[in-house]
Amino acid sequence: MIPNIIKENKKALITATISIAITLTLSLTFTVNITNNVINITQEKLNYTQEKLNQTQQDLDILEKFVDRHV
Repeated sequence: MIPNIIKENKKALITATISIAITLTLSLTFTVNITNNVINITQEKLNYTQEKLNQTQQDLDILEKFVDRHV
């Protein structure tokens, strides 16, 4: 009787361990996917900001040339 209880407890422990491992793997995968999405969105925003900064720099260069010519 005792060996059967131990055997059943081992099976239950293995099943619980596998279940926890699967749950953690799915949770980690979900977290990584969300993190990647956040990184991608942040990169897009940084690219947009860089484009705007480049345009602003070009505008400032043009303004500086204008001022140099007329001052």
